[in-house]
Amino acid sequence: MAAKTIYSEAYRQLVQDLRTLREQAGWSQTALSHEMGWPQQRLSAVEAGARRLDVLEFLQLVRALGLTPEAGIGLVTRAEAKAPASRPAKRDR
Repeated sequence: MAAKTIYSEAYRQLVQDLRTLREQAGWSQTALSHEMGWPQQRLSAVEAGARRLDVLEFLQLVRALGLTPEAGIGLVTRAEAKAPASRPAKRDR
């Protein structure tokens, strides 16, 4: 059975990239959480790797950071490319 993606290098890289974007934009966790209508603890848990974002939360977060959904997907693909070991193995047909 494959490991949960929350523990993958790619997911950790994605969360780090999102945190870096938040910090570069000058947002504190508290301010960004308030802007999004989230409890601060939720964003803290996401950034700490203790809580996984679902796809709708991810889109809400990237939009709050000033990104388009397409730019958010770009973050995902770049994080995944930086961690090729996290890709599932292809099956032989």
